[in-house]
Amino acid sequence: MIKTVLIVLSFLPLLLHFPYLLQAWQNSRLDHWDWIFYLAAVPAAFWAMYKEKLGKYDFYALFLLIPALALTVFPALHHINALLTASAVGVIFATVWLAGAWSSAYKVLPAAVILLLGTPSSSYQLSLLLMCPVYLAWAVKFLLAAASFVWIWYNRRSRTLIKRGTLLFTAAVLASSFILLHSKELYFEGSSFIPEFTGHCGDFWGRSIQPDENTRRFFATSTVKQYRYTKNNIDISVLAVQCGKDIHEIHPASHCLRTGMWTIYSENVLYLQDNFAVTEIEAGKGENHILVWVWYSSEKFSTPGFLGFRRHFKPGGKYYTCQVSAPLSGSIENTRDELKKFMQALRRTK
Repeated sequence: MIKTVLIVLSFLPLLLHFPYLLQAWQNSRLDHWDWIFYLAAVPAAFWAMYKEKLGKYDFYALFLLIPALALTVFPALHHINALLTASAVGVIFATVWLAGAWSSAYKVLPAAVILLLGTPSSSYQLSLLLMCPVYLAWAVKFLLAAASFVWIWYNRRSRTLIKRGTLLFTAAVLASSFILLHSKELYFEGSSFIPEFTGHCGDFWGRSIQPDENTRRFFATSTVKQYRYTKNNIDISVLAVQCGKDIHEIHPASHCLRTGMWTIYSENVLYLQDNFAVTEIEAGKGENHILVWVWYSSEKFSTPGFLGFRRHFKPGGKYYTCQVSAPLSGSIENTRDELKKFMQALRRTK
């Protein structure tokens, strides 16, 4: 009875986070179908534990349960909603492990994997990792969910049990690799840079462009402005957004490009100064080939990456995102130099 109560209570952090999940499913095209994984996890867990008994208490589970609880109880430690969701799933899994030993935890692990597939932004992260459109990332997630059901079937048939040390070591390596891969994007904080776009910016001459209806509809709670600047044979497009209250109106530039059927050739953090960086994206579609720079800023700091922006975003704050792009003329170095000159001119104008 006590074990059952513990497991039921372990769902509390996830339930408290459910309003955010509902908002993400409703408003974000990236996360629109992730609710399916939460539904699928229910029969998966039931099948995994059908006619199975919980084992003895295993206090090794505290090595996972304590940090997972800390990440869910103190979100100010990270300000990342996706990490909050994943940690809540970790609390459930660790509690099953604590109450029913590793044998029970391993049986429900495939159901926990299915729950993790519903983590907000996971589709974007998978598309970034595989360098593929988001719809292909969704297909991969559904294949992983199907594989988890096969895993449950195999576990029930063969009664195999992978050692906890092997599995935890693998999970630690994957988590460490993810953090290292995105460390620049997550934790770099540069100086604030919110440009003022005027008609004359250094050697560049520009004009304001009226956003079309679709753009205004997409940025419903945000203020969006577009500009076009020219100098000799260089043509620079600018998208400047003052973010509103809905975080789901802001998407990573690479995701928007992939949605528009652009192919991403490279995506890297580029340091223009010690205290300022942008994400540089090289993309192509047909005969068009462009270089894009994007950054996010508040009145106190800037960050080159979307994940770093999401880590800091709070509704009601003043946040901005700027995206400048230019067709590749000659080598990528030539276009990069022109974008650097444009950014220097923006700084002088500001």
